[in-house]
Amino acid sequence: MLVLYRKLLVASIRAQMQYKLNFITSAATTGMIMVLDFLILSAILYRFHDVSGWNIYEVGLLYGISSVAVSVYRFFAPEINDFEKYVIHGELDQLLIRPVSPLLLLLTRNLDLSRIGGMVQGISVLILSMVGLYTQGKEIGLLLLFTPVAIVSGGVIYFSIALTTAALGFWTHQVKDLQTFTIYAPANASNYPISLYPGWLKWMFYTVLPIAFMNYVPMLTLLGKAESWYLPLLTPVVAALALVLSLRFWAYGIRHYHSTGS
Repeated sequence: MLVLYRKLLVASIRAQMQYKLNFITSAATTGMIMVLDFLILSAILYRFHDVSGWNIYEVGLLYGISSVAVSVYRFFAPEINDFEKYVIHGELDQLLIRPVSPLLLLLTRNLDLSRIGGMVQGISVLILSMVGLYTQGKEIGLLLLFTPVAIVSGGVIYFSIALTTAALGFWTHQVKDLQTFTIYAPANASNYPISLYPGWLKWMFYTVLPIAFMNYVPMLTLLGKAESWYLPLLTPVVAALALVLSLRFWAYGIRHYHSTGS
């Protein structure tokens, strides 16, 4: 299965790279849009100095991890993000008759190479934030070691939420509207400390949409805001659990999918 995935992935990348100028402009545009987002956030922090006890460099870590994680998810799974068309227009029927997992086919279609710009932007914010923390006298060794774990786990968490949202489309046929509440709003919320939000919303970010475990929870320990040493360990554990549950729900949805008949 992994060999087949690799071959399909390479083929998709080669197809995308036939249009090199389009790749460069798309990546640059995506990166610039995300740079503007962080500049707005920086301006707010510069005016108020901190957000709920988190300074600009600490919030930069939250933002950078979330930014790269979202970009990784959107890079590898653009068709999951655009799954609504497969259900409404019957395109999923074409995948179901092939002797390969439909999810595997979706994950190797039309990779969004423009998201590389978002990855570069997010990594740049992470580097600047860590340099800033280092100049303030904070130890960043564990941060450097943990950041790749947080990014991969965050990408898995976003993918799991997106896959669950896509699977709901088997019954609702409305994926785009749901993504506003399950992907886009949580992605923006994860740029800030979760402590900012009201109790019911925090509960959502710790359970149904577990984005808090991607960056906020582990950073409580790594930035010295909590003494619980085990919090960073929860990040990969929650990511793995979210992935397993989403895959099972997806499989359940596939079994109950009714063809459009087209």
